[in-house]
Amino acid sequence: MSSSAALSALEHPTTFIQKTADAALPVEAVAAEPSAFHGRGEILVVDTAALPAALARVRELPRPAGTLVVVGMETAEARPALTADAATSGLSLAYCPRPVDAVTYVRDLLRLVETLRRTSLTRILKLHDSLVAAVMAGADLETILKLTARQVSGFDAMFVDYTGVIVSLWSHRGRRSLSVPTELQAVLRTSPPIDTTQIELSDGRFAVLVGVGLHDQVEGSIVYVGDRRLTSAELVLVERARSAMLLRFAREKSRRDAQRSTVEQFLRAAVDGSMNHGELALALRGLGLEPAEGYRVLAVRLDRSTPEIRAFTLLEDIAAASTRPIVGGLQGKIFCLVQPVDSTVPETFLEACQARGWKGVTIGRSRPKTDAESLALAIRESATASQYSGQTAGQIRDVTSLGLPGLLAGLDPQNVMRPFADTLLGELISHDAANNTELVSTLTAFFDTGCRPGPTAEKLCIHRHTLSYRLDRVAQLTGKDPRSPEWMLSFGIALQMHAILQAGL
Repeated sequence: MSSSAALSALEHPTTFIQKTADAALPVEAVAAEPSAFHGRGEILVVDTAALPAALARVRELPRPAGTLVVVGMETAEARPALTADAATSGLSLAYCPRPVDAVTYVRDLLRLVETLRRTSLTRILKLHDSLVAAVMAGADLETILKLTARQVSGFDAMFVDYTGVIVSLWSHRGRRSLSVPTELQAVLRTSPPIDTTQIELSDGRFAVLVGVGLHDQVEGSIVYVGDRRLTSAELVLVERARSAMLLRFAREKSRRDAQRSTVEQFLRAAVDGSMNHGELALALRGLGLEPAEGYRVLAVRLDRSTPEIRAFTLLEDIAAASTRPIVGGLQGKIFCLVQPVDSTVPETFLEACQARGWKGVTIGRSRPKTDAESLALAIRESATASQYSGQTAGQIRDVTSLGLPGLLAGLDPQNVMRPFADTLLGELISHDAANNTELVSTLTAFFDTGCRPGPTAEKLCIHRHTLSYRLDRVAQLTGKDPRSPEWMLSFGIALQMHAILQAGL
């Protein structure tokens, strides 16, 4: 702002307070001595006699910022006296034409500032209490945004997660949808701010970014967008949303951790058979699922670039939109029980993952089940479907589309699969363990490439003669040649069963 534009007449300190509209002004930032002015946003009040010393002090500072108020100066002489000096170009300038001394003006100004500070503090405390009460009562993110955005008229508010996706919003105009300003999108996705930042946008609007993090992990940013710049007092108010959201996230994390632990123990009990059918049915109903109404199990397999905890949370939130979420981890995968059987949870979850840039997410889906005793089978089917996705990362794979692996997933692992697999592969597994050889992995690669020696050798990065030697060794140890049409099917089935058993489900 230029000096001429900033110059204004202030009859009384009250007028100055109204002009600045800054409730967060610190008391110690009002000075009556030029030597006490440091150009850091303070207010320097002097009379006409001290004006030359004040201007000299301003010239000593590299980039002074703040306000210079001259008391006892007539209007006719104020403008040429205050605007002629180039040193004042970075300051807000004002004068008081009343014949009052600087000390009296400063005293009155300090008294008003202190009163305003107390009023502002009371307002902040009331907002804080309202937010805490709302969070403790289970308020959602929109309620937190609404309570804070209403403190600054004319601003929309949204919570944008660390991937740049709008999770929740509130509009003072009642809009049901908002968009992140274009120039903020990259910042919010790649390096969301930790501290509060106010930015002037290219269209003339202003955006305030309030970073939100929990346990050194950035959850996202609260974004306020309006047509004016917020004062420092207003920034303090909207920053209360950060504390409220952190409290909500902390409470939510405790609840989620407890729920995940409960579901994980339940899934483990279903798989290892430590609960009978009646206990399984009772536990399912306690988790909010009625088996007789039909359900499926989803198994989510993530690549290393996908954050597991965030994927967990996202799946829980999506599942919660249609039913009570039953989500837990087991054997390196995330499992989710969904109802009804045609639930769109997997499609919605996959779409949300892709929107966040998580491309390596594969979902396996079991056959529909209608009783609790089939839960272990459904878990195994979904895990198999996610594991046998091949090159289809980023897709939903039904167990029914797998062919032989999907058929085998329905067999009893201990009473059917293990005996059959051990009959053909037991000697090979023992030999590999005792001699540090790779006969089972070689046999797996051989069948994965359609029993073609050339592609198998290339896949294993070995010579074809080495491959031939290993396959001969398999035939010697088992008494059955895997290259023979008579035994190809049996070895193929045994390897599929071995893979399912290795998954531990």
